[in-house]
Amino acid sequence: MGESSSLEQEQYPAIPPRNLPPDWVASTWEELEPWYQELEERPLETVQDLENWLLDRSEVDAAVSAVSARLNVAHVRHTDDEDAERAHLEYQTEVIPPVRKAGDRLDRKYLECPSRNSLDEGRWGVYDRDCSLSAKLFREENVALGVDEEECIIEYGHLTGSMTVEWEGETLTLPALAKYSEVADRAVREKAWRLASQRRLEDREALEDLFDKMRVLREKMAANADFPDFRAFRHLEYGRLDYEPADCMVLHQSIEDHVGPLLARMQATRKDSFGLDHLRPWDMAADPLGRPAFEPFKDPAGQVRVAASLLEKVAPSFADDLRWMEAEGLLDLETRPHKRQGGFMETFEDRRVPFIFANSGTTHRDVETLVHEGGHAAHALLSRGLEPGSYRHAPLEFAEVASMGMECMTMEHLDAVYPAEEAGRARRFALEGVVSGLAWIATVDAFQHWIYTHPSHTREERTTAWLALCGRFSSSVNWEGLEQEHAFEWHRQLHIFEVPFYYVEYALAQIGALQVWSVYRKNPAEAVAAYREGLSLGGCRPLPALFEAAGLRFDPRGDLLPSLMVEVEEAWEQTL
Repeated sequence: MGESSSLEQEQYPAIPPRNLPPDWVASTWEELEPWYQELEERPLETVQDLENWLLDRSEVDAAVSAVSARLNVAHVRHTDDEDAERAHLEYQTEVIPPVRKAGDRLDRKYLECPSRNSLDEGRWGVYDRDCSLSAKLFREENVALGVDEEECIIEYGHLTGSMTVEWEGETLTLPALAKYSEVADRAVREKAWRLASQRRLEDREALEDLFDKMRVLREKMAANADFPDFRAFRHLEYGRLDYEPADCMVLHQSIEDHVGPLLARMQATRKDSFGLDHLRPWDMAADPLGRPAFEPFKDPAGQVRVAASLLEKVAPSFADDLRWMEAEGLLDLETRPHKRQGGFMETFEDRRVPFIFANSGTTHRDVETLVHEGGHAAHALLSRGLEPGSYRHAPLEFAEVASMGMECMTMEHLDAVYPAEEAGRARRFALEGVVSGLAWIATVDAFQHWIYTHPSHTREERTTAWLALCGRFSSSVNWEGLEQEHAFEWHRQLHIFEVPFYYVEYALAQIGALQVWSVYRKNPAEAVAAYREGLSLGGCRPLPALFEAAGLRFDPRGDLLPSLMVEVEEAWEQTL
């Protein structure tokens, strides 16, 4: 994977390996097998033996993670690169399966070790819990199914990454076309929206076929592990020990009851400001007062500059980290053909440094995206010294607090970066995004609950369920004449395809992030200090304890939503 640069070494120096050779790369199973075999055969006679063994195992696992992450990033950056795809797929099919089998044997070796009961509970409690859960869920027959699922995920990336349209003599990706959703000319917005939607519809049968294949694979995984359905299996596979699927259903209802009315008021105000009888899908991102689209930057360098200016206001170190990542080549922000859609932050465990992947246009929303991923990057950097390696990764519900909390804090400084009028627009857009985002999260999560608790459903029944949920959580948009587009709108949500049931985390994290925001508005220093404290713990504490360390309450049922929505509405009214 190459040597780290002098800048990387200066700001975030490589942490020397405990047991592995320097700069060793876990490229093949043949290279890895002796290390896993030694771990499997090593005698563990004392507590110190066990602790050393756990740290050595962590180091080998991290080496595997590093290679897998780098190969995946190389592939999603250029889905038309056959060599990159082949390398990624070969690692997933030839290396990851034996690693998972070896990992299960090591889990069981640990669980059967007499010294296990003498480990310090505060130090190793979370690891012990996670290891026990992993051993409970592992089934060798699911390893091959996981490979099949990864091949489907790659195919989804192919399909979505190749979606382009012709626009005024130029070939544009769908993310690049998105900027026209904010222009003042309604006819242009409609043209762009229809063009993007029609392009997605061209692949609807291929996407439906692919999803059904993925769904069957997942149902087999659950059955193999003796679970009644994939929902129950996935819930535990994600380590959700602090809330149940039933809590998610209560959260959906809380969003419907307390977020839905505010969303309706926001959308009614938008409709009235436009002077329209009803809102159409292409009316949701444009300025309702008819002002030209706001473009705060022109290229990725400008995007970094604006995002860093906002991060600087929260804490200079956050901005320094983003600029450092840019200098290190740890950002890929531009949109281009055959690049996978979406965005994410990945950690390269060989150097314990973050990498940000995005598809940026030129809008404020793209600035928010980079700030969001910058929050994830801050999380990775603040927790990079933790051992074992699994502690450097927080539960998703808290990991998203890092990103969404950063968005909320920077929202308070838009006037320091943008002209006054544009700052007001951006703040209003952000607050509306919080509310509409919660409704969309509930829609997507409830849809996934329905899918996997109705394993024998037809495509027609699935469409009916989707449309019913859309009406439940957001009913202010008129879809007349757009029935096909509406029915398959869920195809654009990659989480449904690639990481099923990874979505409710955004709602739980948003509740946490709004608490960060509430404190930050009153006492910025206190909020940032607590935020740093929580992030520095990575995943070494149970989920509620991570929230508590950040000065927050973990609220899986949405009990805090009424009071939080009052604060959001008050802030939103100030932007009108």
